[in-house]
Amino acid sequence: MDLYLLPGLGADHRIFQRLDTGGHARHHLDHPVMPGDSTLSDFAQALATQVDRTRPHALVGMSMGGMVAQELAAVTSPTRVVIISSWKGPSEMPGGIRSLRGKRPERLLTKSVLERALPFVRWQMGVEDPASEALFNALVNAHTLAQLRVQLAACLAWDGPAMPVSDLVHIHGDKDRLMPIHLIERPVRIPGGGHFMVFDRAEEVSAALMQALAPQD
Repeated sequence: MDLYLLPGLGADHRIFQRLDTGGHARHHLDHPVMPGDSTLSDFAQALATQVDRTRPHALVGMSMGGMVAQELAAVTSPTRVVIISSWKGPSEMPGGIRSLRGKRPERLLTKSVLERALPFVRWQMGVEDPASEALFNALVNAHTLAQLRVQLAACLAWDGPAMPVSDLVHIHGDKDRLMPIHLIERPVRIPGGGHFMVFDRAEEVSAALMQALAPQD
């Protein structure tokens, strides 16, 4: 089966480099350059042309990518949608993040603000070992500041998928500081997993992914 992998906010395909997808054919859907005020549905529409809808496929999204995957599902009709370290709607967002909705905080995101915020973001992501820190530092420059603003605004404005995804599996770490698991409905729990677990706990996440993709009785 074709797997389409969607990365998180500010990231690209490198976040999935340790993920074992078995014998499935993997395709990377990195975030496209989008105009201001784009929604996550707009991101999904832009990516839909890269998906072969005539073949059985699954959408696998991490963080923002999981949110986009839920929007994309309405367009490509996948066999399965698997989201990792993500949200299914505003009800799963912590109160501090929900309070930013409608306030356009992305307008305050400048180079100096980003640089000062990086240590806190690194902590929130659970980036602790040298390999994870090296990847995190490399991903900082994956997108321009303007595109980070577009992505952040789209995530904060998201009200959940226009069409609920019925066959969805949500893999989530119980040590995720950015997206606390106690707010997540029906998660497949990864013990000790933080927000960066698709990389630093790739073996456990891969096993959960393979189980999610297995044919259902």
